[in-house]
Amino acid sequence: MLFPREIDLHPFRVLLLLGMTDCTSEELHALQVPDLEFSAQGVRIVQTKERAERVRADFHLVDAAEDTSDEPGDKVYPGRGAWHVPGLLRRLVEVNALTREVFNCQPWLFTAVESRRSVRMDAALAAFQDPGRRFTHWLERHSGVGRPFPKGVSRPHDVRRLRKTARTTRVVALGGTLTDLAGDDRSVRVFQQHYAHGTTAHVLAGAAMNRAQSKVFAKVTGKATLVRPEDEAHLGEPEVAAALGVTPEQGADLRDGELDMGVSNCKDPHNSPHSVPGKLCHVAPAMCMICDNAVVFVSQLPQQLLLFDHIQHMRDVLPPKTWHSVWARQEAALKQVFEECADHIDAARKVIEEQALTLNLPLGMRTEYDR
Repeated sequence: MLFPREIDLHPFRVLLLLGMTDCTSEELHALQVPDLEFSAQGVRIVQTKERAERVRADFHLVDAAEDTSDEPGDKVYPGRGAWHVPGLLRRLVEVNALTREVFNCQPWLFTAVESRRSVRMDAALAAFQDPGRRFTHWLERHSGVGRPFPKGVSRPHDVRRLRKTARTTRVVALGGTLTDLAGDDRSVRVFQQHYAHGTTAHVLAGAAMNRAQSKVFAKVTGKATLVRPEDEAHLGEPEVAAALGVTPEQGADLRDGELDMGVSNCKDPHNSPHSVPGKLCHVAPAMCMICDNAVVFVSQLPQQLLLFDHIQHMRDVLPPKTWHSVWARQEAALKQVFEECADHIDAARKVIEEQALTLNLPLGMRTEYDR
């Protein structure tokens, strides 16, 4: 109850590593009290990175809205404070104040008192390596029902993984090029080898890809609107056109067949989600049935039946994977239209037979979609 043990210092190490994103676990572990310079604005930390043979100073600001310290310039802190880096460091300095007073030891920031061989207590730099004092032991103490980690933490239990978590947070927040993400404390190659391939980064990248693909699919995948024969003659009226989502002029053009694209009509052929805005849609009629711009008349059922027969023929010609990627959604959309127009299917089949109708497909469509 008087002196902190190694197991008691793990929370400080975890919170400080998450707050000091530019500090490695080795740099934090090697800090001494003289390396900290507190002020009313925050704390200046002199960090030494042995492997890089570099000494640098970082300044961490105090959030004035959260800080409750009475004397922010005093190194001896009574124990209150916010959960930012300056507040955590003040807490840690105060926690070890009695240790430095009683024991003759160096002013390490992470000084722990342990009972060595059950003979005497000794103060030394916390190694976090002895049995019962490692990071994994601290995690196990806090795992289980009603604990901070009810389902445990995935192995390996290494405090350096917090560094990767902080780096991943930086990736999410900043984005940009690999040079930007690597920052000023490592090379692009080191970032690629040790940070970019982390599981968290992969999960976040996958989630970003899924969101992007969902937006694309939502844009290019729609549903054709079916117009009953009794409503075709009224498409030029403002109320009916507004219900369809077009202007009265567009409604009149649809009614007169001026926007006929083959197997369906199109509200706006020059504003297709499948083509560059301003250019005539180049995927009609292959993608019409899964487009929000498509408007289907019952009089177009013969052509749609012929397209459906063509799709079924391509099922026997194309590899299954290719057919599914090209034609599966169109087949499903056509089946849905046929269900809504079930009373007119027999008449449409009779029209095909009596008039010897054939499916008119653009040559480009046959070369792009049928092989």
